[in-house]
Amino acid sequence: QYNNYYELYFETMGLDLHAPLDEQVQDKETGATWANYFVNAALESAKSDFTMEKLANEAGFQLPEDEAANIDTYFTNLDVNAKLSGYSSANAYLRMVYGSGADTESYKEHLTRIAIADAFYADHMDNLKYDDAAIREYEKDQINNYNSYDYSYSYLSYTDFQQGGTENENGTVTYSEEEQAAAREALKQAAEEMATATNLDELKEKAEAVKVNEDSQVAVNTQTRTLHTSINATLADWLASAERKEGDIAAIPNATTSTDGQESVVNGYYVVYFTGRSDNKLPMSDVRHLLVSFQGGTTDPETEELVYSEEEKNAAKTTADDLLAQWKEGEATEESFIALIKEHSDDTTAADGGLFENINIDSQYVPNFLNWSLDAGRKAGDIEIIETEYGYHIMYYVGASELNYRDHMISSEMQIEDQEKWYEAALETVTAEKLDVSRLKLDMIISPNA
Repeated sequence: QYNNYYELYFETMGLDLHAPLDEQVQDKETGATWANYFVNAALESAKSDFTMEKLANEAGFQLPEDEAANIDTYFTNLDVNAKLSGYSSANAYLRMVYGSGADTESYKEHLTRIAIADAFYADHMDNLKYDDAAIREYEKDQINNYNSYDYSYSYLSYTDFQQGGTENENGTVTYSEEEQAAAREALKQAAEEMATATNLDELKEKAEAVKVNEDSQVAVNTQTRTLHTSINATLADWLASAERKEGDIAAIPNATTSTDGQESVVNGYYVVYFTGRSDNKLPMSDVRHLLVSFQGGTTDPETEELVYSEEEKNAAKTTADDLLAQWKEGEATEESFIALIKEHSDDTTAADGGLFENINIDSQYVPNFLNWSLDAGRKAGDIEIIETEYGYHIMYYVGASELNYRDHMISSEMQIEDQEKWYEAALETVTAEKLDVSRLKLDMIISPNA
């Protein structure tokens, strides 16, 4: 999965791909080798897969038809692909990869077990639902965590104001207590002066006027829609104050306290300008789309981006218009649109009927797609063609999501926590024991041709 960087990645972990696994120590404390590591990792993976498969069978869970079909298709093609790679059969290929006991029957059983385990795990998580009372109870002690904030700030360090210093023979500069005290006083004065700004433009002007050391500079950074949990702790409480209003500004000290708690030293100041907050009680949207991608294109020599001519764009638009007309002439239902998507869409979501759920203001979609989906005037059943850098999209508005954005974030956290508890509890009921590993190539050299 690390592509061309896999060797470098493993080397940083201490694994030499050109030496036997059982001759390389992976854990210096226990003396365990890399062979031990991979055997134990396989054992834990098998423990998880067998446990999830057992629970799935007990629940009467069936592998989704499309996933079962994918496995069947893989094995239908495996024999041909093996022969194209120089092997006499699929079994010969599998024996080379997995050892002398491998064959298509055991390998299909293995892949099916993994698919069932993964699908059941995901299905269990998807079915964890919470009513409003449960969401409010979970939220009550962390109200601010789901708010987003808009603000600008500068950080000034006392080291930006240090003057003088004594350089030793190694080129290291040290500062006397008096020089450090003077730097901290200059820092305080600069921060307090910046905090007298009455608007953002004035703050930027004052930042530019601050006199700092030659190698330092004072910048104003602007943050938008930043979740409380992603904000520096020194700033978070000030921003989250109920009294905070647009235009508030403050110089907030960044101090360290001695280990005995007796002395506090200010090492810097955050000068913060508050712009606004959102409680994120915003509606989310579910949409479907059919993508008619642009075809052809030429590479711009300067930007190296693919550029499409008007003729190429018009061709995609004509196809999109024709498909929309075809849908309107038929049943013109969501179901018929899903069928159209599965047959004609160029997007990877075609198999899922082009469905995008829980689209919200922070979703990372191209602007036209996002803006259409979140249009306040949108009604269920709305359908329209829009253009993005990928081509023309026939957009279909399914409706507003069940939860607003805030409650979606909360319930997602609850799902993750409850899923992890359920999973860990399930694994605790199972014992995985290493028995006969005599047929494993513990002395394997991953890349023998160094």
